[in-house]
Amino acid sequence: MEPDALTWELDETVQSGEVLAARLGVSRVAVHKRVARMRALGYPVVSSARGYRWQEGAPAPRPLARRYHGPLLERVHYLAEAGSTQDVLRAMAEAGAPEGRLVVAEAQTAGRGRRGRSWLSPRGGLYFSLLLRPELPLSALPRVSLAAGAALARAAGVGGLKWPNDLLAPDGRKLAGLLMEADLRGEEVRYLVLGVGLNFEPPPASGGAGLAAYASVSRAQVLARFLSEFEPLYARLDDAEAVLAAWRAHDLTLGRAVRVTAPGGVVEGTAEALEPDGTLVVRTRQGRRTRVGAGDVEWIGGWR
Repeated sequence: MEPDALTWELDETVQSGEVLAARLGVSRVAVHKRVARMRALGYPVVSSARGYRWQEGAPAPRPLARRYHGPLLERVHYLAEAGSTQDVLRAMAEAGAPEGRLVVAEAQTAGRGRRGRSWLSPRGGLYFSLLLRPELPLSALPRVSLAAGAALARAAGVGGLKWPNDLLAPDGRKLAGLLMEADLRGEEVRYLVLGVGLNFEPPPASGGAGLAAYASVSRAQVLARFLSEFEPLYARLDDAEAVLAAWRAHDLTLGRAVRVTAPGGVVEGTAEALEPDGTLVVRTRQGRRTRVGAGDVEWIGGWR
């Protein structure tokens, strides 16, 4: 689904229908009809006698470009709704889209998290996917996810990270999740699609948290901050210790008694270390150090 051209012209400041019509090469009536259609689809467009604008803080192209000017933002595709921003961006990647292509959706009908789980994506949250084309060995790929987790924690400004990349609110509820999907050809990384889902209000019946309860910040601000924080870490992916240090600065996992449900079974013990390849090291009650490359962590004994 290609967004309407008006999504690239609207901003947070009011613009008259006449000005927008001139830019788009259409009539004022056509602009009015397009705005009505966009609002019906779910875009946060504000109309007044003076003209049209985005709702303040909407994660739309112009508001984002004004807040972030770096190389990780090539072009923004802003959708009222998507099945999954991951799938939309993957199709663009296959068609040759460059690094920095960003897909943002107001809502997702088939959002997903790690290991195929669904991710509730009602309107009002922040859901986006970023296309990356890094030149990395396969062993270094987990650092992308760790760097993104650290950047997301910095951008949100609250909570901390549960391995591998869940952002938890101060009360331990899930605030955001991160999903990285890679397209590989042998030892070559063709591209990565990095997806983030961040709740601003707790989704109904999810048990999750919402950022609005902890910080007064807009979705555009958080997304721009994420790009600003991720950019320098992405540029230093060859420096494993720099990435690990950034992740550890927001760590809520190491030193805790944990139960990790991994593909190979359940591991219980103390989360002892994080290795350069993203592996979590758990020391079991028998004193054995077990390396876990992927899995779901639970706290033994509860959050506190």
